[in-house]
Amino acid sequence: MNILLLHPEDAFDGHWSREHWDAIVDLGRAPKSFYDDWSLKRSCPVFSIFDLAVEMEDMRVWRGLMQFGHGQVVDRFGIDWWDVIALVIQREMQDFRLVHRLAQTIATCEELTVTRPSRLAEALSVHLGRPLRILQTGASRRLARRVTRYGRAAANLTFQQFRQVVYDKYDPHYTLRRKLAGVAAKSSEPVVLLPSAYTNVTRTAFRYASVLPDQKFLLVLARESGAVSPVPKNVGSELLAAFAPKRLDQSELDQLEKGWDHLETSLRDHPDFQLSVKFHVLRNAKRWLRLGVTVRDAWNEVFERRTIIGCLSADDTNPYSRIPLLLARQRGVPGVACHHGALDAGMAYKTPAFSTYLVKGEMEYNYLHRVCDVDATLLKIGAPVAPPANHSLWSDHAPYIVFFVEPYEADFWRTEAIYREVIPRLCAAARHAGKTVLMKLHPFESFRHRQRLLKRVLDKHDYQLVTMTAAPLSREILEKTWCAVSVESTTAFECAIAGIPAFLCGWLRHAYVAYAPQYARFGVAKMLDAPDDLLQIPALMKTAIPPANLASHLVKAIAPADLAQILCQSPPTALR
Repeated sequence: MNILLLHPEDAFDGHWSREHWDAIVDLGRAPKSFYDDWSLKRSCPVFSIFDLAVEMEDMRVWRGLMQFGHGQVVDRFGIDWWDVIALVIQREMQDFRLVHRLAQTIATCEELTVTRPSRLAEALSVHLGRPLRILQTGASRRLARRVTRYGRAAANLTFQQFRQVVYDKYDPHYTLRRKLAGVAAKSSEPVVLLPSAYTNVTRTAFRYASVLPDQKFLLVLARESGAVSPVPKNVGSELLAAFAPKRLDQSELDQLEKGWDHLETSLRDHPDFQLSVKFHVLRNAKRWLRLGVTVRDAWNEVFERRTIIGCLSADDTNPYSRIPLLLARQRGVPGVACHHGALDAGMAYKTPAFSTYLVKGEMEYNYLHRVCDVDATLLKIGAPVAPPANHSLWSDHAPYIVFFVEPYEADFWRTEAIYREVIPRLCAAARHAGKTVLMKLHPFESFRHRQRLLKRVLDKHDYQLVTMTAAPLSREILEKTWCAVSVESTTAFECAIAGIPAFLCGWLRHAYVAYAPQYARFGVAKMLDAPDDLLQIPALMKTAIPPANLASHLVKAIAPADLAQILCQSPPTALR
């Protein structure tokens, strides 16, 4: 067999399409119809490596696997750096497990070719014991691709986004930003720490701060782009850069790096880590140690200069907002975590860095306990705000079918293929119902890039039917939403709370996390199984309207006294 491995950044109709292949394996993802069409065109099987994933089971297995790295890279604060860094590289390590399955599927392969250099392709070559032919090679080609990719990315970014990219890449240790921010002052006023690096995390933190208006909170932004306006009156705001150290303890860093080297050696012979070690995933991850220690020391200064009585993190996966939870635990300060979205599949394998995990309602509780096997004693139902009783924002006269899109590239999807499959069908459904289509962008997406993509995939009649917005989800948008369509976005959950019908493109859901089935299980949205089901949306509307009592099962507000008890250990004066 002669197998072609197609890199996610390469198109199917490249010059390699002139050769004969017995099978083509996409190292990216696309809708099934996309592969069906190309299978007919190429007269051979065409499929994605992600078709071999086992939904949710592939996440659960990592709880046991993570244990093999614990206890080998522990710093003077008791932070286990495997517990921090492994969460960053878990996705890369997970995808190597697919290589083992693909090797079994194409075991009779005699010739293996990849369109451009790829770590997964190299791993497959090693696993099969077959040589790998690379079609696009050479330093000049790689440089040209890199320049083109960076230029395209820069053109799609706003100034604020571009500035954050520059900071992340060229000032990760806050050398410049520390000078711009100045030195943070000391204060003895008791505050609850709100660490954040992203806007969604900040918004969630603000909602919980509003529950305790007499308690002072301190938002500390590890990344400037996490800022949100307006800031509640009981929340102060600082940049982590203002607390960053001028220099690191090099001797400690040397010891940690030696520990990481030993960790890498110890995992070399484990079958689930062999490829990650061989292809330097763990070695490359060692760079996170230097950055992590900088971030740790900055957060430690926050605790030193401010009187922190509690820590609430709405993202306990990202190192920027996980490290302060770990430091809080070391200091005996209550550490409370929650998730800024509807569900978090990472809870299936994360070691708890918190004393309490706040869930919004029964659906999230069920997912974490039943699906992710999280200890129920760590979970407490308590959203920041309860939905209005028996109040629906839905109206049959609302003008929009809203397509809540996502940065699909982050999961190696071929975004253009998704747009070509979904949006024309939504336009047809909207035309039939007398509506128009609104594309609501995710905060991580570029308006300009998505607009250009939309022009490529739609004819002029459909293009005139579609509008696009990058504005945050608001009551105004919800009131104009006749129905929502997404793959498995948190916005489906938010629409259900508002009484708005939502539909899930179930055939496009994530390879691993099982969010869409959980939404369907609790009546958050109606699962669609095939692209043409989108055309039936007008006929399905009556069966998709959420029941009046659904919101009360999805969201239950925490009492102020309960939040104060777990977050501050004792209620503020006003609550006593």
